[in-house]
Amino acid sequence: MSAAQQKSPADILKTFEISDGIFAIGVKERGVTLYNQQVRAHNLVWALVEQHRSGARGLGRVAVIGAGAAGLTTTAALLACDNGTSITLFEKEWDLCPVQQGCDGRWLHPSLYAWPSWGSRAPSASLPILNWSEGRASDVARILLDGFARYCEAYGKKRLRALVGVHHLQVQAATKEIRFIGTNVVVNDQYFTQGESEGRTDRFDTIIFAAGFGWERTNQFNTNSYWRNEQLGQPGLTVDRRRYLVSGSGDGALVDVCRLTIERFRQDTILYELFGDTLEATEEHLRMYLKGRENDGLLPYFANIEDTLLRGPKAALRKRLRKDTAVTLHIAGKNLDEPNDLDNIFGPTSSVLNRILIYLLYRCGAISISRRPLDEAISSAHISTDHVLCRHGCDTESHLKLIFNDYNFVADKFAEMGTTQAQHPERYWKPGYFPTAEDRS
Repeated sequence: MSAAQQKSPADILKTFEISDGIFAIGVKERGVTLYNQQVRAHNLVWALVEQHRSGARGLGRVAVIGAGAAGLTTTAALLACDNGTSITLFEKEWDLCPVQQGCDGRWLHPSLYAWPSWGSRAPSASLPILNWSEGRASDVARILLDGFARYCEAYGKKRLRALVGVHHLQVQAATKEIRFIGTNVVVNDQYFTQGESEGRTDRFDTIIFAAGFGWERTNQFNTNSYWRNEQLGQPGLTVDRRRYLVSGSGDGALVDVCRLTIERFRQDTILYELFGDTLEATEEHLRMYLKGRENDGLLPYFANIEDTLLRGPKAALRKRLRKDTAVTLHIAGKNLDEPNDLDNIFGPTSSVLNRILIYLLYRCGAISISRRPLDEAISSAHISTDHVLCRHGCDTESHLKLIFNDYNFVADKFAEMGTTQAQHPERYWKPGYFPTAEDRS
């Protein structure tokens, strides 16, 4: 029996609980992908339902805050697993799954950021609730919303209340009260139609926080959100070579560097295009090396394998460098006046795949790297401010303080979550545990 199978519902519940009856999904975790958030949502619902069925802790009235992938998965799973629980779903934007809707320029894959782990190239999420396969973010959002509508029709006609445009939402953690002003929506075929607006204060027995991490920090450059459409991956239609600066060292920054420097870059095909027939052998070598070294910096390792495992990929990449862009990677630290060293790009703040791609671009001379203060880096490279992309992560602390009216009541627990990183995206439920929407018909 695996370690995942040995954990009890009570053990799992402790990793999500921030106070009595209030639970948070992934808000302080580092492994943040849409798929990982969905797995965490399944784990939390499994633990809550098992505790409810055993009599250890009743669900009562449930509030789910946030209607992104995690919130929709949580709500659909709760509807399917328990026929008596009433659920209220809150979303501050004016539609469900608003972040990825209409986003055609970003590619979503269930497990590619876990590469080279076993199965990380599999295209399907293989989830029991709101399953999807790799594709454009807009296509994945459509699949999630269509699936959610089916669960609402099958299980939620009298038990689910959903509100959008919630422009005033405050959680009183000590009393589990939520004050809000929002607009009700009702399922209409596969869509969610606007109903009446209202403001009130309700008390819940269970509150599940699935509202993400806040909007990205953009400094003074007003960088578009990672999920908003733009044309970075398209060749320029002017004679001038365009200069860009990307500031950050996480996956968001590194993906944008790849889009700006690699001709016809696609996240779903780049591994096959660069590694070809050597892909499986490379994966095996990487898995053996990385075992127990997941948090190590990989710069010395990449240098060691450059003339062997990375020789072919480096030659393949050199053939397809973009000619219309010049890109500077600004290595941003937590304090932009104290930037990281080169080694920090290759630490655990990003996926192994993106670290390899950046290393190859660096060794091909395709990018410049700057450690100067941001303003100096921009002026010295003669970069227009509208070609500056700041990918510095989200201001999660401000996001939480805005929602929790008594944030001090839960602040220590959120801090502990950030330290322990205990919400592992492993599957703790047994196969067949979650009913499908079709099971009700």
